[in-house]
Amino acid sequence: MRILAGLDYLLRRISHLGFLVASTLLLFVGVMGAADVVSTNLLLRPIPGMVELSGALLAVIVFLGLAEAQAQGSNIIIDVATQHLGPTSKRLAAIFSLAIGTIFMALIAFKATKLAGTAWQFNETALGALAFPVAPFKSVACFGAWLSVAEFARQLAYRLAGIEIPGDRDHD
Repeated sequence: MRILAGLDYLLRRISHLGFLVASTLLLFVGVMGAADVVSTNLLLRPIPGMVELSGALLAVIVFLGLAEAQAQGSNIIIDVATQHLGPTSKRLAAIFSLAIGTIFMALIAFKATKLAGTAWQFNETALGALAFPVAPFKSVACFGAWLSVAEFARQLAYRLAGIEIPGDRDHD
């Protein structure tokens, strides 16, 4: 049990770190996007490669932030169908949705792994004014996807065991 608690703690710390990195990258994309707009409109010269870099970073931001959003319950929840269910039915619905989420994220992570591997294999670069390697971006996005799989699986394991998920706001 002590090992599981340690793994749980480690996953939560890595997930939080991913969120902090995603937040920092989002700030960077926002500032650079604004600088690009100002540069384009005032100086009539866009920042080379900004569109391509922003696109690559947005994928990284989404996948790095997804695990923490799931852990905090900050993702979108449509509870019209479950708001009138009893505790047992809510638990079964949560197990079902977490199982589907885990499978879905695992498929995405698996495909992201293949894409990152191919990008490294062929030294893929961005098409545009500034050719930069995209394999590191795909690799970090892939890491974020697997981190999300781990978070979904963590929550599923807690629900299956009937244990309250630490930090869960709507656990019955």
